[in-house]
Amino acid sequence: MAIFKPKILFLYSSSDSSFVEKFDIFFELIKTTNSKQALKTALLNADALSAIVIDRPLDEETLGTLRQFNNYDLFRKIPSLVLTESTDPVFVSRAFDTGIFDLIRQPCSFEVIKQKLGRFIELYNNRNQLETFFNQQMMTISVQEHELKENQWNIISTLGQALESRDVESGNHCERMKQATEAICKYIAIKYPKYMLTELKIRQIAQVTPLHDIGKIAIPDRILHKPESAGRLTDEEFSIMKTHTIAGCKLIDSIPRFKDSALYTYSYNICRYHHERWDGRGYPDRLSGMEIPIEAQVVAIADVFDALICKRVYKPAFTFEKTREMIINGECGAFNPDIIESFSACIGDIYERSYEKQLASMI
Repeated sequence: MAIFKPKILFLYSSSDSSFVEKFDIFFELIKTTNSKQALKTALLNADALSAIVIDRPLDEETLGTLRQFNNYDLFRKIPSLVLTESTDPVFVSRAFDTGIFDLIRQPCSFEVIKQKLGRFIELYNNRNQLETFFNQQMMTISVQEHELKENQWNIISTLGQALESRDVESGNHCERMKQATEAICKYIAIKYPKYMLTELKIRQIAQVTPLHDIGKIAIPDRILHKPESAGRLTDEEFSIMKTHTIAGCKLIDSIPRFKDSALYTYSYNICRYHHERWDGRGYPDRLSGMEIPIEAQVVAIADVFDALICKRVYKPAFTFEKTREMIINGECGAFNPDIIESFSACIGDIYERSYEKQLASMI
């Protein structure tokens, strides 16, 4: 039965080969006296090599060779051993700086070198196996996280579609809200950097904006679609309607591991707080001022605009000019002055891009 011999690249001085021959008994050697050939061989056989041994005078030429090996990252996965007669501490230190694993001063018995080399090989094999296992586990986790995020978003998208399918009149409401929110956020990011709305944050906020009314799934149709002819919502009905903010948060919290997602906080804040008012007279928590998360403030004004300019069972559609005037004049709730200014600057472009053609087709 053949005995396994670790494969070793042996770069040595041409002046003496007798010492090298002792290794032949215990190791499969790739021998060379040429530094360039040694580097080329190491690169071609990197996965098969168990160790690299350099038995040469520790001079500038040898240090240059060691640096080349290290530049190609060979010393990270392959243990390297330098055998040298040099006692110069500066050269020894510079040799270790190149990334070699160990250095043995000659003369030293072959038996000691052989034992050390065997231990180095075993240590590196264990480390490389652990690194491989770790990378495999990280890849598995990455795949699982990707699948989890897809499942989470599929659940969210299904809920959003289910809600929108209940209301024919507000078709494409979620997409319009997403576009309006993103446009206003981009303006705020430039004009008001104090809100720290980065490109990533804006994309994430826009992505979850369609969830703002997800809790309306829990609201009875008799309240959600109460027609104008039946009169305004009673106090009791309005109290029930207001629960959609809390209901939406409960739905979001029920999505498996969604709390670990970067989107969770924005989703929760938008669901819960998009009916809060700058003056503290909103619901459900009567927050005021900057107690209200910026993402909820932006979604709130976009939601009010969409509700006013589009026809609903409980009201006719207002014109663009009238809608803009009502919001800016504070007839539809109190908003952050910065949000009002940003809305005023953006809303013309938002209307032309997301509303004008669609509303004209409904007439």
